Amino acid sequence: MMKNKVNIDTIIYLVLIITSLIFIYAGSFLFEEGSFIGNRGNNRTVDADTATDRNKPFPVVHKAVSTEINGIKQKINILEIDLSSGGVKIKPALAFDTIYGFQSLKDIAINNNAYAAVNAGFFYSYGEPSGMVVIDGKVYTKSTGKYPVFVVQGKNAFLSEIKSNIWILHGNRRIAADDINREGKPGETVVYTPVFGPTNRADKLHTSYIVENNRVARKFRGDTECKIPSDGMVITFYEPISSEEKFEVGDWIGIDIDPDFGPGFQAYECGSWLVRDGQVVAVDRDDWVGLLTNRDPRTAIGVKHDGKVVLVTVDGRQPGYSVGLSSRELAGYLLTLGIKDAAMLDGGASTQMIVQNKTVNRLPARERMLGGGIVVVVDEDL
Repeated sequence: MMKNKVNIDTIIYLVLIITSLIFIYAGSFLFEEGSFIGNRGNNRTVDADTATDRNKPFPVVHKAVSTEINGIKQKINILEIDLSSGGVKIKPALAFDTIYGFQSLKDIAINNNAYAAVNAGFFYSYGEPSGMVVIDGKVYTKSTGKYPVFVVQGKNAFLSEIKSNIWILHGNRRIAADDINREGKPGETVVYTPVFGPTNRADKLHTSYIVENNRVARKFRGDTECKIPSDGMVITFYEPISSEEKFEVGDWIGIDIDPDFGPGFQAYECGSWLVRDGQVVAVDRDDWVGLLTNRDPRTAIGVKHDGKVVLVTVDGRQPGYSVGLSSRELAGYLLTLGIKDAAMLDGGASTQMIVQNKTVNRLPARERMLGGGIVVVVDEDL
């Protein structure tokens, strides 16, 4: 009997040792340092994304900040993106990847396999972007020349005022086009690509050339719309035509944009400047927003002195939680983040930030359908 008791005691002892080792091993993962980063205080940072690869910092950091600006409570969400590390891309994204239409920001993010996203700038009644959009080197629309354009060129990003030109290439000739993927006006020359939709929507007298695989396939004259080929474009001359450029069936036709920032570049025309060369330049009124002295929800995009890109949303119209900022208050706050240049995106009920398919800011109303967003795509290998 004594021998059996010793054996039982030994077995129990071994079981206790093995169980303790299992808990210690599991605990090293459950409570690993860095699984949550935060600090307390007046400017309380509540959320920061960490690296999945311990040898390479994750290129996107999200912070949710509670603070007071001019004595008023504000809730601010910040995305900081380091393009220099590689493995991450920032680009515009349109609803359904076309000129017309609206989608939720969450659907836009999902469709682009985005890690994060914010609402973009301004759109016309049917979803057409207000200014320049270039996605992965594909020109959707040209710039107006009135507002700063956010450009991503490889691992570098910047904001600059740009006047873009569209050229039709025909033999040795460069023929200026008035616009691309816009409804044409009398006397204009407009290029239409498949992102505009199934047709050029022309409802006034015009002469159009249907181009397939960079070759003129046929010519059309009339006051009805022309179908846009999936592998080509339509070049439309709206009458009165001052000096019609005659193309022949079989002629080679190309399109060029000036300036060209290289293969695969991204470009998006924003709203008014907020910060320029490290100085507050915010205006009190904007053609799209109207009065900017009000405290409202805001969205902005900026580039820091160290080259990192910052996307910011400020919640507003929620007394006791977050009131929102005026344009000048927003610009002043951006300076505290080390911003060199920044511009306004759409705000109000459109202000929204998505991180990993979740809205991280508090919307003042139900989610608004948008014409597009700015998405952050991270390589799956990171």
